[in-house]
Amino acid sequence: MARLVSFSTEGTIFDGAAPRPVRPAALGEPAPAALLAFEAVRKAGYEKGVQALAPFDLQVARGESVALLGPAGAGKSVVIDLVAGFLQPDDGRLLLGGEKLARQAAWRRDIGLVSGAPDLFPDMTVLDNAAFSLEARGVGRAEREDRAAAMLERWGVPPGLGARRPSELSLARQMRVAFARALVHGPAVLLLDDPLRALDGEERDSLAADLGRLRSELGLTVLHATRDAGLAFGLSDRVAVLDGGRVRQLGTPQALYDSPADPVVAALTGPCNRLPGSVVSLDGEACHVRLDCGLEAMGMAVAGPQGGPVAGGRCTLVIRPEQVAVAPLSPEEMGEDAVPARLVEARFAGDHLRLRLALGEGGELVAHRPPGLLLPPIGTEASIAWDLHAARVYQG
Repeated sequence: MARLVSFSTEGTIFDGAAPRPVRPAALGEPAPAALLAFEAVRKAGYEKGVQALAPFDLQVARGESVALLGPAGAGKSVVIDLVAGFLQPDDGRLLLGGEKLARQAAWRRDIGLVSGAPDLFPDMTVLDNAAFSLEARGVGRAEREDRAAAMLERWGVPPGLGARRPSELSLARQMRVAFARALVHGPAVLLLDDPLRALDGEERDSLAADLGRLRSELGLTVLHATRDAGLAFGLSDRVAVLDGGRVRQLGTPQALYDSPADPVVAALTGPCNRLPGSVVSLDGEACHVRLDCGLEAMGMAVAGPQGGPVAGGRCTLVIRPEQVAVAPLSPEEMGEDAVPARLVEARFAGDHLRLRLALGEGGELVAHRPPGLLLPPIGTEASIAWDLHAARVYQG
């Protein structure tokens, strides 16, 4: 479609920049100087013949933060539990600092762990909870209390709360105590099993911000399992997208968002439209598609794990909602390769309007546009367009 950037009350604006090349998205490259390494690790599921974790390879460098992103049952928590020592691999090797972790007791592993619940000891004070791992390592009382109090302050827990019991604190503050306890002994790796899932709003944002800040200040190495793409992108150097116990794609947050390896990765990494159709023709990387709703569109061909789209074959066109322009004009007035649509719904979502549009016969698409732009009335005809290089076309 047209290389359209946005539609405003002043008209249609096009980007004159050179086309961006679309390269096949690889499963990822090993991080240099790995501190934590998975080598063809397997773990069977509870059901016969089901793999909780298929051959899994991942390297995490010292000081790096890697997120495991995926839906429930993808294998994220299995990875965390293997490193923590709560599970043992059925095959493959798991190394920390070059040493095998297999059969090493969980309490001997140089890790810190925070899960979705604070799991604090209810009969111990906040300070004693934070100092627990130091006490277990034989650190004297005065030193461990000093170190615990300092770590609690880093996490925003005032000294005056040290003598209280966890039940006297809010959930957000209990989670901060859990983070302090996990890090007070300076572990080699911090494991996070979706620790922010029970929080929301300002408390969640504040704790996420402190996690990002302290990760940098303390030079933490982090392995973070989460279902939230926003958290994975905002707190990580690299993200491994898991589905069905396998890594579908590994890369930087921007690479995953801009160039997902397949439609599943696209959906797991943010809002997207997935429009089925058939390939009419290929001209280099440009792919001409006839959508099942009857309209024709253009996108960039991507060779995913199953190969690239082929002329005459089935395909899926993927486009992010914010990359779709909508105008109260005819396709001819809007510009090259614009297609007709009908505005079905418009909802205010703060920094954008969420528009739902009907396409052709039975097709539907969602667009995100800035508030204040001129839009057609609900139920009336409109036109849509997108930058050719923003749409991806995958086989199948």
